[in-house]
Amino acid sequence: MADHVPSALFIYSKEGQDYVTKIEQNLHGADITSVPIEIVLASEKEYLQNCLHVVVCGPIHVIKKVMRLAMEYQFSIGFIPLPSQLSLISTYGLPKDFKEAVSLSLRSDPKNLDIVLCNDQILLFKAKIGLFTLVDSLEKTSKIKLFVNGMKQLFSIHLLPFTIKTSGKNNTELSTAACGCLLFANPEHSFASRLIAHDSSFTDGLLSMVVIAPMSIIDYFRLMFRILTVKISSTIPDSIGFIKSPHINLESENELNVYIDGEKEGKTPVDCRVIPEAIKINHGKDLALENQRSTPGSEKFITKSLPLGKELLKAKNKRIPFFTYASEDRFKDLFVALRDDARPSSIYLVLMVLSTMLATVGLAMNSSSVIIGAMLLAPLMAPIIALAMGILRMDRNMFRQSLWKIFTGVVLALATAAIMTLLSPYQPLTNEMQGRLNPTVLDLIVAIVAGIAGAYTKSYKEILQSLAGVAIAVALVPPLATAWIGIGRLDFYFFSHAFLLFLTNFIGIVLAATLTFRILGFSGVVRDKRGLSIVCIFLIAVSIPLFMAYQGITEKAAFEKAWRIERFYVNGKYLIVQNADLVKTGRKKVLTVEILAREQLGRSDLNEFKRKVMKNFSDDLVIRAKLTYIP
Repeated sequence: MADHVPSALFIYSKEGQDYVTKIEQNLHGADITSVPIEIVLASEKEYLQNCLHVVVCGPIHVIKKVMRLAMEYQFSIGFIPLPSQLSLISTYGLPKDFKEAVSLSLRSDPKNLDIVLCNDQILLFKAKIGLFTLVDSLEKTSKIKLFVNGMKQLFSIHLLPFTIKTSGKNNTELSTAACGCLLFANPEHSFASRLIAHDSSFTDGLLSMVVIAPMSIIDYFRLMFRILTVKISSTIPDSIGFIKSPHINLESENELNVYIDGEKEGKTPVDCRVIPEAIKINHGKDLALENQRSTPGSEKFITKSLPLGKELLKAKNKRIPFFTYASEDRFKDLFVALRDDARPSSIYLVLMVLSTMLATVGLAMNSSSVIIGAMLLAPLMAPIIALAMGILRMDRNMFRQSLWKIFTGVVLALATAAIMTLLSPYQPLTNEMQGRLNPTVLDLIVAIVAGIAGAYTKSYKEILQSLAGVAIAVALVPPLATAWIGIGRLDFYFFSHAFLLFLTNFIGIVLAATLTFRILGFSGVVRDKRGLSIVCIFLIAVSIPLFMAYQGITEKAAFEKAWRIERFYVNGKYLIVQNADLVKTGRKKVLTVEILAREQLGRSDLNEFKRKVMKNFSDDLVIRAKLTYIP
């Protein structure tokens, strides 16, 4: 059994007066002297000079007064929480059952805990400065209420300038902008506390600060989604900074109200510091487990998501924009990689030749696996994504280099495919080739989605390996190979339709990638509007034949469906069209039909059938019929 103190002083306010008799008659044999808080404050030394243990019951401000006295007179403390003091119960692991709470409060094994002073006032839970959005929402709040509150706060979010200074092993000064800051002495049950609960302790000599800074409405919605969907988090999400230090000083250009443990306590600046192991408390939590979370002295500065430098100048004292503005400094690695992707190289040229050769052979063999290998080998996707960033940020060097690299690769691919076709005595028309001769608006949709995916995967290192999958989805080299196979065959229709598919993919990727980079915040605006306008003009130009082709496909499908089991009465004989397939080759249309008949058909019967069919077509039509006689 746990040992208990032989005697204790019970300090109470009027809210705890009803507990006096029960505590004095405790089951642990402790000799209790009960004194109201007013009398103790009037005669401190008389009651506290030789006191070893105090049990306190009252509002938070009373508890803080007793804790400050404990720091001065070196006595230990036990709590009898009021039923409404859920934060106190949760933070210090206090039992809700009264008898268990009395037992814990009288134990003789108090634990040394840190004390946080905020503007020279004891901070039990947290201090708030500014607007806290949803980050400070309690865990038990319903998702509907969270969403409604989040939408209400959306229109009042401004990023206010702050200067944050820390002192410890690492003295740091940070100028940033945020809508609000939360300083934690001990984490409560809120989303913000879940972010730091894995890295917090009562005895690590550090306090934690969460800085909320959504840079745009898009970032705010991402944060809201994270709060609504993630129950436990061990990572700091975007739009939030995390600082952990023994001493944090926070200043703001504008005077802001400071709330300490829910009470308004003056205005900024705020100075918070930790006094390590300053007090002994009968604590209900397992401090051995608490200490495993955090190593004493392990300061942290996770500030990559906060506005700094040029971002700060654009963000401070303004309502957040719809899209994020991100400086080049933040995404330095990405821009270095994209500039490298934009520069022509011998490796790029070799891979273009090899991938085109592989695609040409695969098309001739009608082998989808070989063509997929060519897609994986093809290096065209990288300079196209670089071109999109060059358009977005009006980076003329990146734009020119990537455009020249793409042009060189396209010419090299076309020449390789043409030479291989001219030198080959075997020039079949395979299904893989035909599949690239009829681009439609559906191919444009694929290109746009691939452009979004390409920009997104390039932006995040952890999913960069997915870029190969994007290359397979959009297939840039096979249409090029198919186009020059058409030149090798001296077939302009073959060339033009295959090259239209390549242009569709190219334009769709550039446009989608540019807008995706814009949404991800790599530029405040689309700076090279002329370049983007040219891309849009080309998009409109290629969309016309694509929509016409798509309309032709839908008409063809409707036509073929209407002709299934169609009956024709020809010269007194019934002909049944079982299947019909309409294909356009050049200016001619070829109709392939399967006809079922019970009686022998002569040439005159077939000519009459052709005449009736031709009534449905205004163009030249070639009819190929497969005749099957049935009993």
